[in-house]
Amino acid sequence: MQSGGRGMEKKVTMEDIGRKLGVSVVTVSKALRDQKGVSEQLKEQIRQTAAGMGYRKSSRAHNMKVSHTIGIIIAERFLEEHQSFYWALYQQLAGRITEKGSTPLLEVISAEKETDNVLPKIIAGQRSDGIIIMGTFRRPYMELLHNAPERTMPLVCLDSEVESERDDAVISDNIGGGCVMTSYLLSLGHRRIGYVGTLLATSSIDDRYLGYVKALLQHGIRVNEDWIIRDRDRESGRLLKSGQLQLPEPDSRRPEELPTAYFCNCDLTAHNLIAALAVRGLRVPEDISVVGFDNHLPGGIPDAGITTYEINAKVMVARAVSRIFQKMDNPAFSGNITVVGGSFIERGSAARVGDPVPYV
Repeated sequence: MQSGGRGMEKKVTMEDIGRKLGVSVVTVSKALRDQKGVSEQLKEQIRQTAAGMGYRKSSRAHNMKVSHTIGIIIAERFLEEHQSFYWALYQQLAGRITEKGSTPLLEVISAEKETDNVLPKIIAGQRSDGIIIMGTFRRPYMELLHNAPERTMPLVCLDSEVESERDDAVISDNIGGGCVMTSYLLSLGHRRIGYVGTLLATSSIDDRYLGYVKALLQHGIRVNEDWIIRDRDRESGRLLKSGQLQLPEPDSRRPEELPTAYFCNCDLTAHNLIAALAVRGLRVPEDISVVGFDNHLPGGIPDAGITTYEINAKVMVARAVSRIFQKMDNPAFSGNITVVGGSFIERGSAARVGDPVPYV
């Protein structure tokens, strides 16, 4: 006896279309509904693919809530050995995105791609609905990310500043924190304070330096450029080892030409500085004071009891995720910079050497 019915055909979904083209479900949905945020060329490609696959829009499709794919872009150097701050930041970011029912998609940019201005695949291939940049890149590459005509999705910078008015940023209060840490050393009587951080390597290092300069100026102290110590290679961003730090050479005839304290742009640099000072027979804080910034040391490095300024990474991540979802819902929502304050943490790496230095 023959069956009078036909076999059930598999229904083509937006997920099927997205999988075939290598784009997100949200991108397919926007294209099929002719919404903003997808290039006309990609819209037409999606429409043709949908028609060729036999896609039929259901009565529920228009109101269906779909998850977003959030692209996360970071330079490879920030994920190398002893750079686990950004791994921890990424884990928080990915968890927050997942909690919102969406998918994080990480793309790590090598130094070669950054130098050659190779556009990330998640932008060139329209594989995400929003982009979060973690950390910073060289200025030409940052300009590419912000201004590439291929980019139709919104973008938020996390722990780096924007290069375009249409994009947003969430940053730590680096200038304020730098001022706090330097003022603390001044309150302990230190007048000869050095700064450890490679200028023009990242915007965070520069801003912490500006806070350092501000505090010195408020107390009538001029910056001594001989006490500005590089802590990393400017081009590659790779940290120098403790033995590579170029510290001022001691001169017993002119002890006043050496710092009595250093403000380091991050705790890992402070740790390396303490090791370099130990080679010279200098103890912290008995002989010289050292303070850091970020309250983060990679796993496996012993706690050195560094007085520091803790970055509120949890709030920064929450603000960045909230902002990218706002921008996806409303593309006109742009041009905002959110500054998140941190907290001063006093430990044992700085000692008093005299009366507080007065303000001028």
